Amino acid sequence: MGSKKIEKLINRIGIFRIKAKSVYLLSKQLIKKHNSKVPKTFEELEALPGVGHKTASVVMAQGFGYPAFPVDTHIHRLAQRWGLTSGKNVIQTEEDLKKLFPRKLWNKLHLQIIYYGRQYCKARECYGLTCKICTTCYPNRKSPIKTKKA
Repeated sequence: MGSKKIEKLINRIGIFRIKAKSVYLLSKQLIKKHNSKVPKTFEELEALPGVGHKTASVVMAQGFGYPAFPVDTHIHRLAQRWGLTSGKNVIQTEEDLKKLFPRKLWNKLHLQIIYYGRQYCKARECYGLTCKICTTCYPNRKSPIKTKKA
């Protein structure tokens, strides 16, 4: 299957052409360089086409059970909103969260933060003023919190 066929399968998602090309090239590389197996190190994963640190962290955590704390823009925003980081990017935020929470909680906690954010502390609804975590941590907060873009 070429990248054009993959494009047709995923054309409903954003930047599907780039993602299709990455999936195609990644698949070829897995077959040729890794004996059709997903690598089990950050370095090897991040060397694959279309795989960055966050994706490698997700694979390591969810696929192999290795303690990792994948941080995307959503977790970055929530961590800022909740006062867990003053990081200006996802790298700083990941470092801050790893210092705050025990290693054994990282894999589960990153998913819990994502699910909580989707359900209760949405980007365009809470703004640090309505969800239980925001109102508990900052009961006197009167104006929306501005988060720094990752």
